[in-house]
Amino acid sequence: MRLREPSIFLALSQLFALATAGFQSTFENITRGSDFLLRWDAINGTEYPLVIHSRLINQTSEYGANSLEINITTGLNASSYLWTNVPNPLPYIETAKYELEIRSQNWARTKASEPVLASEYFTIANSKDDGDADGPTDGSDETTIIPSRPTHQPHPGHGVNSNTAIAAGLVVPVVVLLAVFGFVWTQQRQKRILEERRKQREQLCIE
Repeated sequence: MRLREPSIFLALSQLFALATAGFQSTFENITRGSDFLLRWDAINGTEYPLVIHSRLINQTSEYGANSLEINITTGLNASSYLWTNVPNPLPYIETAKYELEIRSQNWARTKASEPVLASEYFTIANSKDDGDADGPTDGSDETTIIPSRPTHQPHPGHGVNSNTAIAAGLVVPVVVLLAVFGFVWTQQRQKRILEERRKQREQLCIE
């Protein structure tokens, strides 16, 4: 039974590392058209190659919003990436909130896949040099049409951090793993106790 303990502890440590991993980059003071260097903590090598997935959420009412999402890059085998001409390939909307996710390319096509890392929601400021630039903005005399899906925007102060959601999603499998480990260990212990008692009975009969 002791032979299984290292693999179990290794699995638990990997799950813990995944739950606590995050972006090293600070998503503040990002401007439209700039280049933004993305860096993140070390992740499990089995997750490579990676996909950087971007999402835009633009609130349309008190409880509703439209969203648009697209991959920025695929087949990435590194722990950093230079995002050029932010927020390309997403359109720019000054009132929108943006989010980045890092996913394993091996699982990116499945609906059940969970992101390896996820950023907090962040905004992008309009560059002073882009006042007359072409492209989608949120100007009062312009309308941006987003091919979107309905979603619900959380109230300010009540949102759930994406890393917290990932950690919460990993709690259940960890608990199940510990439960299975405890059950197997208990069964083995009871088996050893019964075996020792059987040997003791045999010795008494012989004597």
